Amino acid sequence: MQIYAILQSGEAGRNAVVSVAVSTLTTGFSSASISFDMDVDPENRKLAPEFYGFIPDDGKRTVIFGCMILNSALLLFLRGFSAAMLMLVNIRYFLVYMVGDMALYLLLKVARGDFLYWFPLDGLLGIFVSLLMRTLAKTIVDFTGAITFRHSYELGGLYWSVNMFTALLASFASVWIGGGGKTAWTVVCYSSGAWLTTFGLFLLLMKMGYRKTFFSSQTGKEFSMDYFLKGRDDETKSAVVECHKQHWAAIKGEVKEWVVEGWWRWKQEKPKWFTESWIAKLPIDFVAEANVAEEVALSGERVALVDKRDVEEEHAD
Repeated sequence: MQIYAILQSGEAGRNAVVSVAVSTLTTGFSSASISFDMDVDPENRKLAPEFYGFIPDDGKRTVIFGCMILNSALLLFLRGFSAAMLMLVNIRYFLVYMVGDMALYLLLKVARGDFLYWFPLDGLLGIFVSLLMRTLAKTIVDFTGAITFRHSYELGGLYWSVNMFTALLASFASVWIGGGGKTAWTVVCYSSGAWLTTFGLFLLLMKMGYRKTFFSSQTGKEFSMDYFLKGRDDETKSAVVECHKQHWAAIKGEVKEWVVEGWWRWKQEKPKWFTESWIAKLPIDFVAEANVAEEVALSGERVALVDKRDVEEEHAD
């Protein structure tokens, strides 16, 4: 709205320019901070080491953080500028573009069987929350380019990258539609060039093995199943139960077998993740079969104790 007001008035006063700069940099800092904190969090790196961990542990992280701030700020400025250009011509152009772009994204999610969000909510509530979260995530990425939203639970790596470059192209298209003059073209060209430069530097400095996450076509379902299929310990595997049941329906039998086999041991060892809340997320048949297995185990222990006592009594006699 600030950029729209400036373009509409035809005057870019110093205070107005400073206001826009502060707004974009503040948003850029917030976006970069969220992505940075998510990536360096030890728990995230433990549960999903193939996704979290792109920020190096040396002095490069400061430069990377700076690139992330500028990346987000520049994208926000470009998107705001292109939106303002479209609204100056006809606000319907802006609305049609935003709605069409969002609809295409949602349809792609549905087509890939990846619409349902990872929250373990069923029925109409699950559909409503999924629609809300998909819309929010897409909007946030459209205007800030938050890097953590390349996660398979959100846009996905490949779609995130494509979305960034279509945003740059949309900026040029908006100036063309708006009949922008030399100044408008200069602003878009320099801003796009700066974004490409900072993003290129970011890719250069990050840990090389994580660059592939920006081009991954993995779905949210596949990511959820990886908790179990690639988990190195029970704690990591247990994260699959925290996800929507449809996400791991394809491996339900394997998860059930794992729960039944480990149930008695977990009740004895009491690991920190084995809570009432976690148990409540299990399907009813999982718990029922696990309890039966527990009774069998207890019966076996009782028989073993009786046999041991009988043997000891015979030796005593």
